[in-house]
Amino acid sequence: MQQRPEDWHPEDIKAAVRKSGTTMSALSRAAGLSVGAAKRALDVPWPRAEAIIAARLGVEPQDIWPSRYDRNGLPLKGRPVSVTADRSRSAPTPHRQKSEAA
Repeated sequence: MQQRPEDWHPEDIKAAVRKSGTTMSALSRAAGLSVGAAKRALDVPWPRAEAIIAARLGVEPQDIWPSRYDRNGLPLKGRPVSVTADRSRSAPTPHRQKSEAA
């Protein structure tokens, strides 16, 4: 997704995160996301990762990426997800293996 003029520049976001005392990778790991999740949110809409970055910076996601949110603060693309990971979900069910023929 191309950055809109009203959105923060990705380098400004990364610098703000570093100035806050952490890194994009550390934010991702602390939230239980893949190491590159927060960095990926700089390029493509990812409401959960955007919320994590914004919370660290003490602003709302729509303040950083106004082009990605409507006037009510809801994401235009993607699905809204809370900042805190839902730890109550059960682990994925393992795949069954086919039994061997006798």
